[in-house]
Amino acid sequence: MEGPIYTYLLVRTDIPLADQLVQAAHAALEAGRQFEQPEEPCHMAVLAVKSEEALMQAVAHAESKGVRMAVFYEPDPAEEGAGPMGYTAAASEPIQGDLRKTFKKWGLWKPV
Repeated sequence: MEGPIYTYLLVRTDIPLADQLVQAAHAALEAGRQFEQPEEPCHMAVLAVKSEEALMQAVAHAESKGVRMAVFYEPDPAEEGAGPMGYTAAASEPIQGDLRKTFKKWGLWKPV
C-alpha cells in the first residue's frame, strides 16, 4: 500500500458532547490494543454518525470492505435513570490507499 496511514474514528453525535469525547477516546484505546500499529506516523480522522444504528451500519460497511473495526460499548447511562449508552464509537485499524475511500460518506466530527 502507498500513501499516508490513517485511522478513522466514528463517534455518535446523539449523546452529550462530553460523552462524545470520552467515547472517542475509549474507541481509540481499543483500536490501539487490537491492531498492530504502523512504524510510520498515523493520521486520525474523526467522523460523525447520528445514532447507534448509524454507527453499526458504518461498522458493517467498513468490515464488508475488509477494514477491521474496534467498537466500544458503554454500559453506563448518558443520563441518570436511563439505560446504557450502548455502542458509542468505533475506530478502524490503520489503513491507507484505496481503503480510505471506505469512509468517504461520513463527514468530519464537529461540536454542535
